[in-house]
Amino acid sequence: MKKAIIITYILMLLFSVSSFAASIGLEETYIEDTGEYRYYLDERNYVTSSQQLGKIVGNVIKFTYNDYTYVSLKKDGEDVEILSGGYIYGNGSYTLTVSNGKDSGSIGFIIKEPSAEDLDSDESFYNKTSFTQSYSAEDNMYSLSMRELYTFRSTIPNYAVTDGSVKIYTPSDRKMSITAYKDGVETGFSSGKTFSDPGYYVLSFVYDSADINDEMYTESDLQGFSDEAMENAALNADSSYFNIADVAIYSFYIIDGPQNRLNYIDPPQDYNISSVMLEGQKQTVEGSFYKTEKDGNYRILFKSIDGTLPDYTLNFSRDTTAPTLTLEGVGAGGIAKNNFRIVKDNENTEVEIYKGGVLQEDAPEDINTPGLYRIVALDSAGNSNTYVVNLKIKSAVTILWLILLLIVSAAAVKLYSSYIGKNIHIR
Repeated sequence: MKKAIIITYILMLLFSVSSFAASIGLEETYIEDTGEYRYYLDERNYVTSSQQLGKIVGNVIKFTYNDYTYVSLKKDGEDVEILSGGYIYGNGSYTLTVSNGKDSGSIGFIIKEPSAEDLDSDESFYNKTSFTQSYSAEDNMYSLSMRELYTFRSTIPNYAVTDGSVKIYTPSDRKMSITAYKDGVETGFSSGKTFSDPGYYVLSFVYDSADINDEMYTESDLQGFSDEAMENAALNADSSYFNIADVAIYSFYIIDGPQNRLNYIDPPQDYNISSVMLEGQKQTVEGSFYKTEKDGNYRILFKSIDGTLPDYTLNFSRDTTAPTLTLEGVGAGGIAKNNFRIVKDNENTEVEIYKGGVLQEDAPEDINTPGLYRIVALDSAGNSNTYVVNLKIKSAVTILWLILLLIVSAAAVKLYSSYIGKNIHIR
């Protein structure tokens, strides 16, 4: 009893120490081959990010990390689920924490519309603007205007999440440059294009509001200005003289089927969350975004802030439950003898079978070849479950030796019995 009390006390002490783990910094490294940033807690524990953190980020971010690194994320002080390979989007202030169970390190970043600092070219010549939205009931489309400079049309509002396709019409204008990105990678775009593949999309609109080679100044004039001279000149002159390109961002998120990474819902531009229904039951809405904590079918209604835009509805299903398999013939510790069989608990589950780290194409449900197997169950929402099976099979040679041993043993017993019978005499 005394020994059990001591062990319990030691475990409690260890837990209290780990609860107050030391907080240390994360070391940033840029990976030139992929253009990504890696944030190290130590040599073994790190997170790879598609964007540089510690600043304002105007695009979707993809995080990847290994199985033994503990990673957590907060958005505006609220916990947000983060999965390796998942995408983070939505305006807000974030804190990413990396831990190894003993030490931890954090770094913050903000997601919002890109500012001049996020652009590759000289920020002195860019002016961040926003779209204003209106709606036409006649053609059921939104009009988004970049001040008086440019207007395009779309079937959904800015920053919207949709379970359908998105069609966008952009009038031609020699001063307008439009670039589309899907999940952070540039993709093709032209007016009238319909986007239907699931993913996070960003359209960057850059409008040249002046021609630098015409009346105002030439390239040779610009070469005569140092950075300091340009900054001083901008402070004492009409800012429009130097901000010759206006930039605005339009983005949306297309979902398809059950979701396991849509952990919070931001309203589209110029909208508020009006109501949230989960399996037909009304949910409490607090704050500017809604955190989806339970699995099930959601119906979210957004209403225009000033009443000039139509109601917008999002329907989606949340599923974070990992799929399961039944492995017939597998015993304790994942050991199977001679063979085992894989049975899906759900017919829609996809199964991947790896042997020695190599994916087995067209592998049968009945496995009878010895080796170490890793079996991964996947569902349409992106959930997964992994099983490890060690299949051991007795070879034919081993079986023959066992048979021979039994024969020899039986003969020896018979011979010994005969000897005893001949040499033992009862008086």
